[in-house]
Amino acid sequence: MEEFYSASAAEADALTDADVVDSSAEMEEVVPKKKERKPINQQKLQDNLWGWIFCAPLIIGTVWFVYSAFVMALMLSFTNYDMSTNLSLGTVLGNLGKYAYKASTIDPETGIAIPVGSGDALHWYKEVFTHTIMLDKTYPANEMGLHLFNTVFYMIGIPIGMILSMFFAVCMSRDIKGGNVFRVLYYIPCVASTISIVYTFRIMFSTDGVMNKLFGGISLNWLNPVNPLTWNIVTGSQTPNAFMDSTYWCQGLVSKAVIVIMSVWKGLGGTIILYVAGLSGVNAATKEAAQIDGANGWQIFWKVMMPDLYPTIFYNIVTSVIGGMQIYMEPVLLCGEQINTSGYVSLVYRYGLNSDKMSVRNPSAGAAYGMVLAVMIFVMTLFQFWLDSRKED
Repeated sequence: MEEFYSASAAEADALTDADVVDSSAEMEEVVPKKKERKPINQQKLQDNLWGWIFCAPLIIGTVWFVYSAFVMALMLSFTNYDMSTNLSLGTVLGNLGKYAYKASTIDPETGIAIPVGSGDALHWYKEVFTHTIMLDKTYPANEMGLHLFNTVFYMIGIPIGMILSMFFAVCMSRDIKGGNVFRVLYYIPCVASTISIVYTFRIMFSTDGVMNKLFGGISLNWLNPVNPLTWNIVTGSQTPNAFMDSTYWCQGLVSKAVIVIMSVWKGLGGTIILYVAGLSGVNAATKEAAQIDGANGWQIFWKVMMPDLYPTIFYNIVTSVIGGMQIYMEPVLLCGEQINTSGYVSLVYRYGLNSDKMSVRNPSAGAAYGMVLAVMIFVMTLFQFWLDSRKED
């Protein structure tokens, strides 16, 4: 009997120890172990630090000169702030809408000119879409519409430049002698300054320039705004019609055609380089397989090369449209500030910074024109990305 009780006690002790072990194991499972902290990689930390140091100037410059300026311009567009008043910019921005467009009044206590607003904070946006001018002193026309038409006309050069650059890129991608020399020659206009290119084209398209010599010594007035052309002058008729007597639809089209030619020639080299780089990434094995299957050169180009070039083409289209909507310097340098050729950005400069357009510089008006342009570019870019997403689907 003693042996039985002693054996039972030993078994009970063993079971108790087993339960303790099981309970401790369960507790270890319930309470997770603390993760051990990985040692800091000093080399990686140093690399990240130097990376942020090098990126800091770009980040600070972008935030200060782009995003901050954009927000400031957006706020200004709802005010009537101009540079001739003594009213501080902070006071104006602190009373958005209150200082909407209206004549200024003088505060009798401080002597400061204060814009007394009518409460119409959208005044300048309404002005953008409704302001009219006398075109050639014959009939009223919407000023924004005329400048926007000029800008859209210049964008004709985008498909022309893309087709030409694709053609030259395909030619340069072939294994021919002197291919690198042609790449350098076509890229030179991208390196040259815009002033030198404009000066060269002004000489080429002058009344006694090389272009008129090529056409048999005629004295076609390509750029001169002093004696502008009309369709009545070109055709020799005397039609009493505003369209026939409008220099905008005759001299303006001729001058804009010269600007398109210059823009295409100037931007051709950069686009060629991008297409050459894209063509070098086309799968050679796929091209050889297509040739073995009997595909000709045209079929290989459309079925094999073009799909691989699509990212490059899409990038060129997006950046070209954005740059084309912002064209300003080429028309102004080549033809001056005139309604026949000035792009939309000219309105931002003339109303916001140029005192010749208005009695005073009015940044609020220029900001409103700039915001409308930003919205147009944003919508067009979104539309292009939407088309790109549909293609992928």
